[in-house]
Amino acid sequence: MLTLSRKIQNSGHSPTIAIAEKARRLQASGVDVANLTAGEPDFPTPRHVKEAAIIAIEQNFTKYTPNQGAPDLIQAIVRKFSLENNVHFEPSQILVSNGAKQSVFNALQVICNKGDEVVLIAPHCPDYPEMVRLVDAVPIVVKSNIEHHFVPDARDIRKAINQKTKAILLNSPNNPAGSVYSRSLLEEIASMAKDAGVYVISDEVYEKLVYDGNRHFSVGSLKKIRDQVITVNGFSMAFSMSGWRIGYMGGPTTVIEAAARLQSQHTFGANSLAQKAAVAALSGSTRELEDMVDEFRRRRDFVIDSFSAIRDVSVSTPKGTFFVFFSVEKFYGRKFNDQRMKNSVEMADYLLGHHGVATSPGVAFGDDSCLRVSFACSMSELERGMKRLKSGLGELNYG
Repeated sequence: MLTLSRKIQNSGHSPTIAIAEKARRLQASGVDVANLTAGEPDFPTPRHVKEAAIIAIEQNFTKYTPNQGAPDLIQAIVRKFSLENNVHFEPSQILVSNGAKQSVFNALQVICNKGDEVVLIAPHCPDYPEMVRLVDAVPIVVKSNIEHHFVPDARDIRKAINQKTKAILLNSPNNPAGSVYSRSLLEEIASMAKDAGVYVISDEVYEKLVYDGNRHFSVGSLKKIRDQVITVNGFSMAFSMSGWRIGYMGGPTTVIEAAARLQSQHTFGANSLAQKAAVAALSGSTRELEDMVDEFRRRRDFVIDSFSAIRDVSVSTPKGTFFVFFSVEKFYGRKFNDQRMKNSVEMADYLLGHHGVATSPGVAFGDDSCLRVSFACSMSELERGMKRLKSGLGELNYG
């Protein structure tokens, strides 16, 4: 029969993508929308990175690279891990992929069997639960909350680990909350993983986007857990290279060799030109990155100041990323005309449809009490968006 697989039929549709697409359709039809859903930096790729790709084109570097990655990029990644993260790999322990998302998915596919469990920390990247389900594993979600700045309690993680647990999937700095996990928390998680004999997959793609003196710490630098950690990173966020689709993972030799075999059968190696650009990103000036972080910090402060003027909103100031995850739970039960707000999807639809501001519903991130706004947009769009957000929430009542 001409049917799709049960696995893909059962896969979910992301509410974040749905609201972003609705916002784009409205904009295309001429409606003025302040779009605060962006999941990528709004800055250009640094000039020296673009120039490296242009040179690669002119030198006809347009053929397949090795599936594992171009040797010069692998060496640059090994050096980066060592100098910046205190994580030490051999070149054979690196796999370059088409973005960090593919790296996470590669890791899940090669370590999970049907029925295995993967512990996630909510709020989490919206892709994680579906990725886990697509490899026939089971996502086990540990909640964190706004009162504790979306940093999980290590005791809750410990309770979630059992004989079925295959991995703990971490994301710090965290999308959507902007929380940055401390070394002490990561040491506790490492001890749990060591005792239980489970992997830790650490998605560190936002590592460069941290503020106020906070520092990212790589769990893979802890010697006691080093052989169980799969560290994932990429170039989309730090170097504004989201469209180049280039990411990488480092980890135990057995995992990397298996992931390389898997990748060779579906995408093979990453884009050759993007790999040359990535080498330049890791070896060139960081001035444009520093300027981007400074501007993101300025925008973040504006958003937090704007929220301080909105009654009944709870917000935790993000320490990293370019997102703010805020609670609108106190607005549930309030009405606009005949519609009573009951969840984050209805709230996001209302704000977009009636006030022209696009936000991302928290249910996609594992917390239906919240919405996410992105400050990866111009200050003028942020100003319009926050003004409309305040107006929209202010119009809800108990009538």
